[in-house]
Amino acid sequence: MKLSVLVLLVATIAGACGLWFLCDDAYITFRYVSNARDGHGLVWNPPPFLPVEGYTGFSWAILLWAVWSWFGIEPPDSANVMSIAFGVCQFAVIVFAAFRLRGRDGERLPDSVALAAVACIVAQRTFLQWMTSGLETALFNFAFVSWAPLGFRVRESRGTKWLALWSAAAATAALTRPDGLLLVAATVGGALVASGRPNWRSIAAGLAPLVTVAAHVAWRRSFYGEWLPNTYYAKIVAPWPEAGIPYFECFLFEHGLWLWFPVAAVWAVAWSWRHRSGIVRELWARAPALVVLGVISFHTGYYILKVGGDHFEYRVLSQLVPLAWLSFAVMCAQLLRRVGAVLAALGTMLVFSSLGWIHLAASGDMTMNGINPIADKLPAVLRPLWRWHDAQQMLLHIHFVCLRCNQHRIARDVFVGRYPPRGKFAPEGYDDVPVLIEGVVGVAGWVMRDVAIIDNLGLNDWVVARTRGLDWHTAPEYASVFASVRGSDLDHDGTLTREEVRGWVGALFGGKLKPAEFDPFLDMVFLLFAHERPDALNRAETDAFVQGLFSRGAMAHERIPPPGYTEAFEPNVAPSPTAVVVTPRAVPLKPRIPAIEAEWRAKRDRGELKVR
Repeated sequence: MKLSVLVLLVATIAGACGLWFLCDDAYITFRYVSNARDGHGLVWNPPPFLPVEGYTGFSWAILLWAVWSWFGIEPPDSANVMSIAFGVCQFAVIVFAAFRLRGRDGERLPDSVALAAVACIVAQRTFLQWMTSGLETALFNFAFVSWAPLGFRVRESRGTKWLALWSAAAATAALTRPDGLLLVAATVGGALVASGRPNWRSIAAGLAPLVTVAAHVAWRRSFYGEWLPNTYYAKIVAPWPEAGIPYFECFLFEHGLWLWFPVAAVWAVAWSWRHRSGIVRELWARAPALVVLGVISFHTGYYILKVGGDHFEYRVLSQLVPLAWLSFAVMCAQLLRRVGAVLAALGTMLVFSSLGWIHLAASGDMTMNGINPIADKLPAVLRPLWRWHDAQQMLLHIHFVCLRCNQHRIARDVFVGRYPPRGKFAPEGYDDVPVLIEGVVGVAGWVMRDVAIIDNLGLNDWVVARTRGLDWHTAPEYASVFASVRGSDLDHDGTLTREEVRGWVGALFGGKLKPAEFDPFLDMVFLLFAHERPDALNRAETDAFVQGLFSRGAMAHERIPPPGYTEAFEPNVAPSPTAVVVTPRAVPLKPRIPAIEAEWRAKRDRGELKVR
């Protein structure tokens, strides 16, 4: 058995290395770490700019900073190694939990079932994929997956040591991502409910690790002036179930996890019937487990219904993969009893979960634009479902939701090629602040270490993060767009052919795009909206196309600078693949920066930051 676990561990590490990638967003944290190492603290732009919390992983940044300071290894070189290390820690937690799973009568599940569950988890693309990226995801998942099973401990095992472990896992999650604050609140509530007659000294000792979270929140408020990271204000605009629900549906489809729901429903009915004489007492005895289920449901529902999914493919759902498989194994064991039947159930869901790997194999030729329908590359029997999946993916892609890790890998390489090697680029003796206005800021921020970058998408800018972009439905400058798409029906037959849509797209972008750049876009349009005829859009389909394209902006791309804001910083930096040119100003900007920021923040307080 130990040899089997070792083989699975090697497979886990090999799989993570095979899917290895660094994304541009990871370089945002790298810049914060660089500024901290230079003595400025965890800031995006050093003083005299005010500090802004544009990263989401405090503990991750601290770890990267420590490794750089102690061992001289820069974040781009250490991040994925550390990330895989936390993935290995998560693997160990999964193995430990799997071999403690219990059946209906409280007996431990056979080793074959536990080992099969672990093997199924290791076979999941998303589980392996998010052991890299350079982001804090692997550390957060390790904390989350450690926290959840602890809530299912039987009452006799829930002492002070248990509560301290539960609190430590919740604290680690909260220090890694703001989502973890939900785990902290649930841990406090669960501890109070689970204690029965409370022993306040024991509870206080068990909850002691949460003091670190309180200290971090207090520091965040004092240093950044906010209770939440700036990224929250930049990304959360309005509820967006129109994107979140397809995001979740594609996640279930690719991972075969839709099978989990009918099994869970049958299990819940069977469990309720078995405990019908004392169901309230049984539920109360399992209060921490109910807290865990509530947290998982709320966290998932929040991202689906409020946030609209995530910019990255299944990152915010990745912790569900091991938890879903472990719970599926338990439910099947309690329903089926026979080991062979349980293994068959696990094998069935494993077959359906291979769809994620099919997608990866069929989309291996993906380009930076990320548009790559794969239904026609597959056998005919698979095409109907995959056409639905392609359509959902394309619709999400329009709005920058669920962008694939392959695409991020390619994009990062492209961004690296836009700039010279990392360094300082201000001319010798230059005593002002070089300023660049940029939208994709990760690699740029890491490379240009002495250049102040105004993030015009708002992730690292306080003002932009609180300025709503244009309302595409009502903005006057876009009214002509809605009229022009119908006006592109040159033969007046009531439909738009591919060539007519091509002409409209070319006009929309001022003729700046080459055919190779917007032909994939046309493929997406006709895949999504051409139902009556595959080669033309009728009037209703054209209206649906316009509404689908302009009904909402894009994930993390809906904030734009208010008029005059970026100009106030007098940008004077021009980067290229070989050099970064800084043009000196007639009047230095540096002494004026505090007044500029104070003016624009005051406008926000007065409600004046409105593009429309």
